[in-house]
Amino acid sequence: MNFLDLDSFASSLYLQPWKSLPLLIVFPSVAAVFIVFIRPRKGNQTPPTIPGHWLFKNRQILGAPWRAMLIAEKYVPLYGDIIQISEPLKTRVVLNRIDAITEVLEKNVCKVFSVHVKSLTGVYRTGMEHAIGFRNHDEQHKKLRRVIASGLHPAAARSYDDLHNATTAYFLRHVLVRISGDSLAFDNQAGKSVVNKNSHSKALLESIQDSVGRFILHLTFGHISTENDPVLQGQNKLAFLLTSGFATHYWANDFPILRHIPSWFPGSRFKRHAEYMREIRNQTVKETFEPVLDKALRGIAQLSSYTSNLIELKGGRDISEEDKYLVRWTSSAMFGAGATTTTALINSFIFAMCIHPETASKVQAEIDSQVGRDRIPTLSDQNVLPYTDAVLKEVIRCYPVFPLGLDHCAREDIEVRGYRIKKGTIIEGNIWALMHDPLMYPDPFTFNPDRFLKSAPNTDPRRFLFGFGRRVCPGQHVANNSAFTMCAAFMSVFNIAASQETKNKADQCAREPWKMMKPYGPMEPMPSGCTIRPRDNAAIAVLETCKDTAVIA
Repeated sequence: MNFLDLDSFASSLYLQPWKSLPLLIVFPSVAAVFIVFIRPRKGNQTPPTIPGHWLFKNRQILGAPWRAMLIAEKYVPLYGDIIQISEPLKTRVVLNRIDAITEVLEKNVCKVFSVHVKSLTGVYRTGMEHAIGFRNHDEQHKKLRRVIASGLHPAAARSYDDLHNATTAYFLRHVLVRISGDSLAFDNQAGKSVVNKNSHSKALLESIQDSVGRFILHLTFGHISTENDPVLQGQNKLAFLLTSGFATHYWANDFPILRHIPSWFPGSRFKRHAEYMREIRNQTVKETFEPVLDKALRGIAQLSSYTSNLIELKGGRDISEEDKYLVRWTSSAMFGAGATTTTALINSFIFAMCIHPETASKVQAEIDSQVGRDRIPTLSDQNVLPYTDAVLKEVIRCYPVFPLGLDHCAREDIEVRGYRIKKGTIIEGNIWALMHDPLMYPDPFTFNPDRFLKSAPNTDPRRFLFGFGRRVCPGQHVANNSAFTMCAAFMSVFNIAASQETKNKADQCAREPWKMMKPYGPMEPMPSGCTIRPRDNAAIAVLETCKDTAVIA
């Protein structure tokens, strides 16, 4: 009998029913198995997975430039706002909407590990895995967070106002010297300052980095930096290594067995990176924390700082070994976390003013009317500068410093919107997608600070910039205060103008603004053509007074 003849096959079963007995047994069994175990059910489906290579899966996405934007712009429209990315030996889920992020990383925080540091080959076994930012949530992590919060909560953050003012004065003087030499030439006849005609973007970035670094070292350890300070240089080097470790997707991330190859073996650059980073980390601890601890143990007076105050609070000379550990690892994390974030944010703000001159003019007009022209704005002026604050919010929204949040890891299965995120899955919140969600921020690719000044303003993006759940950055209040003070003060005394090339590029990238930003690591502008100069004689006079207030110089 030809079993391709369905009619004959059906007839044979009907005329000889014993032949159908095996089917009567098998079909219900198969159907039951399918219904119970195989048929997709609500809460049992994994999120849609982007197709990839049979072996390397979606590795090309993990190593792609502007990865957060690639996912938001290319894959979210195809697969939805909860997307699964396959790696050779693990799975990653990217959450691209606020409801999913809130449900997984905040409401289900007890089901989520903090950073899965073992997946970060560029950081693992460098010593940084003990730091508060990389430690999985356990009792020790709770203690670390309590310790660092005691020195960085909102009230404590306001106690650093004088240091903010001194840092800002130093920053303005540093910019002035870099753009015009040791002395400023000003043509009173023409009303123009005489400055270098070349782009000042590099000089500006160096001034921001130097000023923010000095601020953090002073706040954390009471360290007053000198010219070409080796301690500051070491901290900057460590921050760079940490950032590059995050930004690089090594093969050992996918195949952890590669971590055991010797450092001299071809392709083991990640091991040399980790070894060098561990060496620099140990050096920075010796240069910063240990001198403060030594003076405290010997009862020698020293400048007040986060570290010295905590040591005294924990018993001073009688501080326990556990408390030494807590203070050491919270203080050592301050520079790497704070310097990178704050520098990128300030740099992005000034870049935005460069390509949006009409907004810059409004900021300056507000400062002139509310603060005057005889001093620079301070943190106490923030309440009378709502437009300036709104512009800073819009910069945070348009150019989030970390477009993707830090990795989390599911400690058990999590159900979200009908999908199941399996235990062991790496979870990321796509902050870029969040900040450019038209449901939250209408017309998201238009730079519009007024969205935060309406009677029903859009959500403050600072809520998302500093992480979610147990990974909310405890230094967010200090970082916000630094950014506002330095940005407002810069605009009060300087004009910044984009080159024609930069203007053209900004117009071309209006719908793809990330293409003017660095493709890896923290989001900040790539070098661009811009010219900085003091606004006028009144600005020159204010800049002269900064000499006396820049006490951390």
